[in-house]
Amino acid sequence: MIDESIDIDALSIFDPKFKLLSAMSKPEFMLIGGAKCGTTSFSTYLPSHPQVKNCAIKEPNFWSWQLCKRSQYQSLFVNPEPIPEPQPDQQIGGEYSTSSLIHPLVPRRVRARLPNLKIIVLLRNPIDRAYSHYIMSQREGLEPFKSFDEIVRQEVSEVPSLLAAHQRGFLDLDYRSNAHRSQPDGAPIRVAEHNHDWPAHALDSEEHLFRFYGTSYIFRSLYHDQLWRWMQLFPRQQIRIIQAEKLFADREAVMNDVVSFLNLQPYEFKPQDLEHSWGGGASYHREPGDYEPMKPDTRQYLQTYFEPFNEQLFELIGERYDWG
Repeated sequence: MIDESIDIDALSIFDPKFKLLSAMSKPEFMLIGGAKCGTTSFSTYLPSHPQVKNCAIKEPNFWSWQLCKRSQYQSLFVNPEPIPEPQPDQQIGGEYSTSSLIHPLVPRRVRARLPNLKIIVLLRNPIDRAYSHYIMSQREGLEPFKSFDEIVRQEVSEVPSLLAAHQRGFLDLDYRSNAHRSQPDGAPIRVAEHNHDWPAHALDSEEHLFRFYGTSYIFRSLYHDQLWRWMQLFPRQQIRIIQAEKLFADREAVMNDVVSFLNLQPYEFKPQDLEHSWGGGASYHREPGDYEPMKPDTRQYLQTYFEPFNEQLFELIGERYDWG
């Protein structure tokens, strides 16, 4: 439910650097995440529909860290004024930046500029999402710690301070947090040790701080806090939440539902339209057994840990998933 106490007019002057150019194209939809929930595959499936323009940059990350400049961002789309119900001969455009779900300021920025945007969210079992994220970090050389079992227990201890800073970053426009830099006892937080090659313009003020949230396997799996912010600002009918396991099991049914959600013409997806897509190509993925499997006691530990957070999510979205 939308929070009526939020001053939408105030949002329109918030972060003026995110103001879109009126004469350039704008997106009709955004897939906002979550990371490691099938978003890359989804981003290849949907443009198979003839009314959906392929997004040349899968994750432009404009609304979070502006890794894509404004003019370049708007060139990715089709229509200067978004079309809510496209005619059969009209195309629409969208993008697939997973940072949009984790960054606490993105919902405000987007709501101020694109109030009629359609929002799509993929949510995967948080344990599987966290482990997949860990494996990706291992492949990319971003994870110096070799044991997933040790990492998750350390990250769990970091979550309270991250949650507090994350939520306040949404509610207080002037808030600047150093919570990512150290734990209460002064010890450095592990996720801050990741060293991404960020351009200089992405490192100012809150951008420099909030980027660390994205490297936490556990924190990015706490969907309630992330999705709640979007649901405070956008009506439920503009948000389609998809259980990732359903996409994996029946791609055609899920994509047909998305086509209906976007008010597109019915389309019969062909088998080649729905071939599984790996984010970095065949060489990007290791063979099974090249990494340490999750220990059964770690999965049980995480099952217990995530249970209350999952319950909050289910209450928020009015739907339950079998993540037992």
